[in-house]
Parts: sequence; structure tokens; C-alpha cells
Amino acid sequence: MKIVAVRPKRKSRRTETKVALYTVAFDPGELRQYDSSFSKYCKEQCEHRIKKECAFQCNEDGEYGRLLHIWDQPGYLISFFSNQMDKLGTERYGNITRIQAIERNKIFLNELRQIVRSDELDDVFQPLYNKPPGKIVKWPDSKFKLKVRDKEYENWLRLYAVRFVEKATGKINYIITGGAIKLVRSMAEFAPMEYEERKQEKVIQYLLDNKMTTREEIETVIL
Repeated sequence: MKIVAVRPKRKSRRTETKVALYTVAFDPGELRQYDSSFSKYCKEQCEHRIKKECAFQCNEDGEYGRLLHIWDQPGYLISFFSNQMDKLGTERYGNITRIQAIERNKIFLNELRQIVRSDELDDVFQPLYNKPPGKIVKWPDSKFKLKVRDKEYENWLRLYAVRFVEKATGKINYIITGGAIKLVRSMAEFAPMEYEERKQEKVIQYLLDNKMTTREEIETVIL
């Protein structure tokens, strides 16, 4: 596992800014263990794997970069939405077809990129749990999500992150741990999404084990 800087890109600006954004780069073994879609995508749909050119290129920019890549691949989207027609064919999503879902996903993806590049990060990340969870959960106050608010459609793209505030300086740090196309109301309704919370917990444990409680300490392992 490694950490990749997302925003700001320049180290000098990251040390000065109030809020910094990172993402985690899991190694392939960790992804196979904690992300149910990874192995299927790599084996059946990734253009680099099919051409036997795979060097794990999609993960060079961490989970954030990997998800932007996967969510922009027609083969992955066709396969995913084909298996979710029972959800797309409801009033909630307007009874849309698979092709309409792919076109709508392009809109959402562009909105997501713009938000991560330009908006106030502390305004767009929300707590993963809007109210106390009804079960025992590890570190609930450190788990966050980014949900794009589209004016016309209900956006299904989600990014998940862990957040910690440096006590001495008040600096806020977000680390993107993964994401999902969320067509259900709760993570518990779709088994693959439960992996996302496990990834959050793995990253939190990594930070604790390596005593990374400040931005300066994160910078020592930056890619």
C-alpha cells in the first residue's frame, strides 16, 4: 500500500493548504482481497490485460485514478449495467436502458472530475453514516463519502475516503480509499459495496500502525 497525492499536486502547496486530498494505491493482492470487481475486470475486460500489456497501469494514480479509468471503459460499463437492469428499470432511475445508463454515467464522471479539481473539498465530503449506525462499526467518525449532486438525475457515483484532522495545526486530510456505482439505498443491499468499508478500515489501520497522524508523515511515503 502506498499513498498518492491528488490535490494539490505540488508538495509546497499541500503543506500550506488547509485541506489536502490523497488516494491510496493498493497492491494487486490487496485489491483481489478487498475489491470484488477487480479480478473480474482485469481478467475479462481490461484492454491492457487482453493485449497482454498489463503492468497494472490503471493503478499508477491510486484508487482514484483506477476508478476514473474503469468508469470510463465501455466494456466494464456494459457488463456492470447489464447485471443491474432490475435497478435501472425502476422509477428511481427513470426506467432507463443500459445504453442510457452509460451515457448518463459519462455526465456523472465529468461532474466528479470537476468537483475534485475545483470545489472546496471539506464541503463535498460527507460522513459515511448520517446517523449512528445500528451495528458496531470501527472508526465511524473517520469514514467519509463524496456524492455528486446532479440537478437532473440521481447520481450513482461514489468515492469513499478516510478523514483525519491534525490536532496541532487543524489541517484536514482526506485519503480516497475506493468508490462504487451505487444503485441501492444502503451499502448492505449490494454485497460488493461492503468491500468499500473494509478498504477504509484497512487504510485507517495502516495509518495507525505507521503512526501517520500528520501531513508531514504522510509525505514520507508519497509516490
